Amino acid sequence: MIIFKELTFRNFLSVGNNEVTFDLNDKKTTLVHGTNGSGKSTVLDALTFCLFNKPFRKINIPQLVNAQNKKGLLTEVKFSIGKNTFIVRRGTKPKVFELYKNE
Repeated sequence: MIIFKELTFRNFLSVGNNEVTFDLNDKKTTLVHGTNGSGKSTVLDALTFCLFNKPFRKINIPQLVNAQNKKGLLTEVKFSIGKNTFIVRRGTKPKVFELYKNE
């Protein structure tokens, strides 16, 4: 079973250069809620981009980069499968793909 622990992203869509981090391991279940336009889909897009190199919605990868900063998009997800822990980092401008297992 995959257990997601943390999702971090910056310069992703409307999110600026300040990192946004979601602690997904604090409780047994995580609920993301908010009004329209508050960023719920952005969280899902960041997670799927980090894991699969494409956002959940039909958005081209160059459009994911924050329009103000135009560089430095970086996403990171930490998760575990059994006794193994993984960190995946993916970004653009500059292009980044890193995968770590057990530190």
